[in-house]
Amino acid sequence: MNEHVEQRAFSIEGFAARNGIGRSTAYSEIKEGRLIARKVRGRTLITVEDEAVWRASLPRVSTGASGCRRIASS
Repeated sequence: MNEHVEQRAFSIEGFAARNGIGRSTAYSEIKEGRLIARKVRGRTLITVEDEAVWRASLPRVSTGASGCRRIASS
């Protein structure tokens, strides 16, 4: 039986690759409390739910005549 199983959590390496960031940035986001990580024995995992919350919390940017600039978050 060939069932499709959706992956619900990722290693730091997998999370970083999915989001176009480096491992050190991922660890920094965890250390600063902006990204929730979970430990299973010696392995650090990021759930898809925590990934979505983190991504939604990132500051938005707009483009204008002077290039990209950050929009202040409320």
